Amino acid sequence: MEYYVLSRYAYWKYYFLILYYRLHEFPPAVRVWAIFTSICLVLLVSIVVGNFIRVLISTADNRAIERYREKFEPHMLEVALTARNLELSEISALMNLPKNFKMRVKQNRRLVPILLGLYRQYADEMNKINWQRLLQVLKMPAYFDNQVRSRSMRKRIIAFKNVADMDANLKEAVASRYLFAKDRKLQNMARLHAARFGTSYPFKVLLEDPNLVFTEELVIKFHNVLLYRMENGMSMPNFIHWCNRTPVNEELRIFAINEIRLFRRKEDCAEMLSMLQNSREERFSCALIQALGELEYVPAEKEFCRRYLSASFSERQELARALGIINSGNPEVLRFLEEDFLQTTDYVTRMLLLRTIYNYGKPGRKTYERLKKDAPAEFAIYFEHIECDLIDSRRYA
Repeated sequence: MEYYVLSRYAYWKYYFLILYYRLHEFPPAVRVWAIFTSICLVLLVSIVVGNFIRVLISTADNRAIERYREKFEPHMLEVALTARNLELSEISALMNLPKNFKMRVKQNRRLVPILLGLYRQYADEMNKINWQRLLQVLKMPAYFDNQVRSRSMRKRIIAFKNVADMDANLKEAVASRYLFAKDRKLQNMARLHAARFGTSYPFKVLLEDPNLVFTEELVIKFHNVLLYRMENGMSMPNFIHWCNRTPVNEELRIFAINEIRLFRRKEDCAEMLSMLQNSREERFSCALIQALGELEYVPAEKEFCRRYLSASFSERQELARALGIINSGNPEVLRFLEEDFLQTTDYVTRMLLLRTIYNYGKPGRKTYERLKKDAPAEFAIYFEHIECDLIDSRRYA
C-alpha cells in the first residue's frame, strides 16, 4: 500500500480552491464584494495585531529602561561628577560591571535615553574626561558606529543626532562617508558632526561645496557647533578666509561675517571695511554694515556716509542703525543724519534716522529738539512716535 505525503502548501491550495469554486457560483458583483471584504478584514486584523505587538514591545522597553535607570544612573552620575579623572577600570568597578562584560545592541539602545537625560541636566557640572571614558566603558562609540553604518536611513540620522546631543564621538572616517550623501538631512548631520568633532580640516566640505544652502535652522546649528569648539579649546576657522574663498558662495560669506560679529572679532574689522568698499551685493553689504556697526568700528563711519547716498532703501536703513550703534559723537555724522532726515522720501528710513539722532548722546538730543521746533508740520507724527512710552519699549528694558 502506497502513501502520499502532501506538502504544506497543498492544504492552503485545497482550501483556496474550495473558496474559489464556491464563489464561482455567485454573480460577479457578489464575488467582487466578497473578495474586497476579505482583503479589508485581513488588513484590519494585521493592523490590530501589529499595533498590539508594538505596544507590548514598547512597554517591555520602557520597563527595561526603568530597570537600567535604577541600576546604572546613580553610578553614572557619580562617575560624571567626580572631579578626579578616573581610569577605565575604576569606572567599571563603580558601575559594578564584570571584567569581560559585553554590551549588546539592545542594552545600548536602552541606555541612550538615560545618558541623554543625564547630559542635558548635568552637562555644565560634568568632568568631560570621565564622561567620555564612561561612554567608552559602556561601549557607546561602537554602538553608534554600527548604527551609522546601518542600511536604515532613519537609524543613521538618529545616531548622528544622539552623538551630538550626548557629546559622544565617532571616527572621522565613519562620518566622512556621508558628507556628500544624496539625502540632504543625513548629509547635514554628517557635516555638523565633522564640524563639531573634526580635527583635520573640519570645515573643508563647506568651502568646497558649490551647492551649499544655509537655511535658518542650519545657521543656528553651525553657530552652536562653533560655540562648542570655542568652549572646548578646539581650533576655530578663519572666517575672513571664507569670504575670500574661490569659488565664492554668497551664503557662506554672509554666515562668516555674522560669525565674526557674534564672536566679537574686532581684529577683522579693517578687512571687512575693505570688503564693503568693493561690495556690490546687497545682502552681503548689509551683513558687513551690521557687523561693523555692532563691533563699533569708528573708522567705518566715513565709508557709511559715502555709501549712503547711492545705497538701496534696505541698505540705508542698515547704515542708519549702524551709525546709531557706533555713536562716536562725530558732529559731521550728526549733520549728515539731520540732512537726510529732511530729504528722504521713505517713511521707515526717516523714522530710523530720527531715532538715531534722538539717541546720539547730548548733541543728538539738542539736534532733535531743534528739529522738533523747525521741522514742517507733517513731520510732527514722527516726533510723537519717538516720545511715546507705549511704542518705545526700550525705555523699560
